[in-house]
Amino acid sequence: MSKPEHYWDTRRDREIRQTLSELRALADAGYFEGLQPQSAIPDEVKLQSVISAQLSKGAVFARKVQVLKPMDNPVGPALTQFMTQVMVRDRTEPYKQETRKLFEDAVGQVRILFGKIVRGEIASNSIIRAIVGSFMDTFMKDQNLLLNLAAFPQTGLDYLYDHSVKMCLLSLSLASAAGYSRSQSIEIAQGALLADVGMMLVPERIRLKRGKLSESEQFEMRKHPILGLSLLEHIHGLSEAVLVIPYQHHERISGNGYPDNRSGALVSRFSRIVSIADVFTALINQRTYRESIVPYQAMVAVLSMGGAGHLDGENIKQFLKTMSIFPLGSLVRLTSGRVAKVVSPNASEFTKPTVSVLTDESGSPLPRIQIVQIDLSKSEEKIVEALPNHSISNSPLDGF
Repeated sequence: MSKPEHYWDTRRDREIRQTLSELRALADAGYFEGLQPQSAIPDEVKLQSVISAQLSKGAVFARKVQVLKPMDNPVGPALTQFMTQVMVRDRTEPYKQETRKLFEDAVGQVRILFGKIVRGEIASNSIIRAIVGSFMDTFMKDQNLLLNLAAFPQTGLDYLYDHSVKMCLLSLSLASAAGYSRSQSIEIAQGALLADVGMMLVPERIRLKRGKLSESEQFEMRKHPILGLSLLEHIHGLSEAVLVIPYQHHERISGNGYPDNRSGALVSRFSRIVSIADVFTALINQRTYRESIVPYQAMVAVLSMGGAGHLDGENIKQFLKTMSIFPLGSLVRLTSGRVAKVVSPNASEFTKPTVSVLTDESGSPLPRIQIVQIDLSKSEEKIVEALPNHSISNSPLDGF
C-alpha cells in the first residue's frame, strides 16, 4: 500500500530535526572548534550526520517530480524571435574586453554565491537571477561572442565555477534554439548555473584528486545531485522546474545515469538540455586527472552519446546549429595551411562555418588589420584539421 502524501513530509521533518540534533551534539563535543566561518564541515562529520537525511529528501523530491504535470514544454513566443547577431566588423576592442570582463566577473560571483549557499546565507533567488540577467542583453545581441567564451578551455585547478558559468551560457543558447520563451530560457539557465552546487559538499580530496577515482570515491561524487537539491530547496523563488535540473542533469534518457537511473520521459526536457552543456563543458576543460580535449573532439563525443541514446538527439541538432561541428572559438587548419578561428556557425552546413584567418601559409601570425573572415560555404577552402587552442599564441578574443 502506498504511503499518504503527508507521510513523506512528516518523515522528512523528522529526519531534518534529527540531523540538526546530531550537528548540535557534535558542536558541543568540540568537532567544529578552530574552523573558519567559510570552512566546510569535516568529511567524517558530514558523511555521518548529513548525507543520510539528504538522500531521503532526494527520494521525496523524485516522487514529487514523477507526478508533476508537464512543465517543460515550450510556451509563449520563442526567445530567438527577439535576438540579433553582431558581426565581427562591428565589434570594438573596448566592447570585446567588456564582454570578457562580464564573463570573468560572473565566475567570481558564482564562487561567492556557492559559498553563501553552502553556509545557508541565500534566502531568495534574486542573486541567482541577477547573474543570469547580467548576460541577457549581450546574449540577445551577440550570442556568438558569449558562446566563444563558453567554449574556450579553462586550465585552473578548480574548474567548478568556470564550468558552471559555461554550462549556464551553453544551456541558455540551447534553450533559445529549442524554442523556449525568455522566462523559460532563464529558468533553464538558472538550473544550469546551480547544477553542480552540490559538488561543494564533496570533499576536496575527492573533487580535486589527481588521478582516477576509486569506486568509493565515485560513489561520493555521484551524491552531488542530491546534495545540491538539499542546498537549494530552501531558497525562496526557485521553481520545481529549476530544481529538477541540478537533480537530474546526470540522468540519461537511456536510463544509465544517476542518481535515480531515470529514462525517457522521466528525464525532464530542461535537464536534457543542461546534460549536453555539462558533457561538452566537462570535456573541453582541463581536470586534475586528465587533459582537456579540443572542442571538435568534445562535439564528436556529444554526437556519439546522442547516437547511443544517452543524450537527446533533437537538442544535439540545435547545439550543432548554434555552435557548429567545429565549435565557436575553435582553431582549425585550412587546406591552404593557414590557421583560422571559427567565429560564426552555419546552421545548414555544420562543417562550413565562417572563420577568421589568423596566420599566413607558413603559420606566422597576421597583423590584426590583415585578419579577414571567410564563409567556408562560399569558398574553396575547407577545414582539414582541428587544432588545440595553444597551437598558436591565442586569446579568446582573437578573430572576433
